[in-house]
Amino acid sequence: MKAAEKHRLDELLEVALEAGATAAKVIPSQMVVLDERVRLKCEVPRCSGYGQYLTCPPHIMSVDDFSRVLSRYDWCLMVQVEAENIDSADKGRGRIDPDILKDNTKSHQPYKRRLHEVVETVEAEAFKKGMRFATGLVGGSCTLCDQCVEDRYSDPCRHPFRARPAMEGVGIDVFKTAENAGLPIHLSSSENVLWTGLVLLD
Repeated sequence: MKAAEKHRLDELLEVALEAGATAAKVIPSQMVVLDERVRLKCEVPRCSGYGQYLTCPPHIMSVDDFSRVLSRYDWCLMVQVEAENIDSADKGRGRIDPDILKDNTKSHQPYKRRLHEVVETVEAEAFKKGMRFATGLVGGSCTLCDQCVEDRYSDPCRHPFRARPAMEGVGIDVFKTAENAGLPIHLSSSENVLWTGLVLLD
């Protein structure tokens, strides 16, 4: 890595932390793990966001298409926002309890929104630094609107310059990618939830 490039990436790390990320790491794009089974889990069992957002499947690009796009990038900036006093330990019995799911969705919203803001901020700053193809992705479904547009096949997004697709929706194995980056993700754990996003950097 050239000194100028390292300096530019280091500056973006600082931007992420100043914007509210609790952790950030630059990684080569080859460390991003894609797996069609991640995309499968959007449908089986069906995620509550499936088909409900323009930034989630089936309204976003396929895993194969994203794989081709990813191959054109050199670096990625992975960012995390820690949810305070919210863990991922199983609190239900058997199937997912709708009331628990509703409560979880509400409690996670502020942290998902902060993640979205961090990703947006890093992407914008990268663009200003000459990385014209910088592109951000967030963890989970969109939080910009309480409800997405009514007809997701014809109605335009209300926030076309702010909405970002879900990492999982394009097949990114967030767990393995974070592991490659040396960043933790705690699943079914009493540790605080870490919402994770990614900015692709050219």
